[in-house]
Amino acid sequence: MDNDSFLILVSRILTGEGSDEDVKELESFLANDFYKKKFHLLKEYWENKSSITTDTDKALQKILLQIKEEKNEGEKKPVRSAGSKKKAIQFFFNFSKVAVLIAVCIAAAYFILKKSNDHSIASLQTKSFPWQIKETPKGTKSTIMLSDGTKVVMNSDSRLKFPARFSGDKREVFLTGEAFFDVTHNAKVPFIIHTSKMNIKVLGTEFNVKSYPEDSTSETTLIRGLIEVTLNDRPSDKIILRPKEKLIVSNEPSSKHISSLATSSPAQEARLLISSLHYVSDKDSAIVETSWLDNKLVFQDESFGKLATDLERRYGINIRFSNSGVKEFRFTGVFENETIDEVLKALKLTEKFNYKIEGNNVLIF
Repeated sequence: MDNDSFLILVSRILTGEGSDEDVKELESFLANDFYKKKFHLLKEYWENKSSITTDTDKALQKILLQIKEEKNEGEKKPVRSAGSKKKAIQFFFNFSKVAVLIAVCIAAAYFILKKSNDHSIASLQTKSFPWQIKETPKGTKSTIMLSDGTKVVMNSDSRLKFPARFSGDKREVFLTGEAFFDVTHNAKVPFIIHTSKMNIKVLGTEFNVKSYPEDSTSETTLIRGLIEVTLNDRPSDKIILRPKEKLIVSNEPSSKHISSLATSSPAQEARLLISSLHYVSDKDSAIVETSWLDNKLVFQDESFGKLATDLERRYGINIRFSNSGVKEFRFTGVFENETIDEVLKALKLTEKFNYKIEGNNVLIF
């Protein structure tokens, strides 16, 4: 099959001058998917060409003018007889119609295919892929790999919203709960984690984010690399964290706190706090803030009320206090493979309280 023959054949049929043989010949062309697609594109352009205004139209006008000039020159040339002149003019006129249509077809094909290619490229750059949601119930953890190779370990009672595939000039995810991120490096496409209180921008690093809505604070703990944090209620401020630093942000409304940045011990009036990481002990290199990755529950001078929330997430249970005073007891310790019953028995060695376990419900009194 010949592409030029195909264009001439299409020109005859679209102008209404095609014969039955032309129709049959075109059908043989249309058996090929390539020609079938091209025919539909050309037919669509021919039927709607009046509504299309592009640079291609200017090019067609130039072609038409050139053909007209060639026609005028042809008419000026001497001919041997009136009959032969008439035939020549008729032949040239018919040929010109075909030539014009071929020019239109070629230009239209170029325009449509170019437009299609440009659209395909643009769609790759702007196409938004469907969002996916990963949730981990209480008492469970999960590890997922994002499309860019970033590894995310999610703690219990957490929720991550992320696209099936990243596109555009940034990689964005939304986190509720706690997760550890090992982000694939890409300086041109920053990775951004959105939480209810802050936005964390990274290029490639390891860090932990803890942002449970029911907690009094949200935390970002940097293990390796460099991250930039902005707060939703203070977008103009940029906080840079360096390795082994932790940012603590109060979840209380900003009006209840002095808008200040502290770098020493925590204070009730401070909305922000940057501190160093905590270790389980002088002899143990395990970091308290990421101990959950090793299935350890580590707490230092923590109230029973706060510890109960951690226990609920870890064991998938519900804890209720019948005596609010018991919630103020403070504990320090490390648990790894203990059951909830073993944990409560160990805590009873430090403070006096009682408890009752019924299925997933625990009553402390």
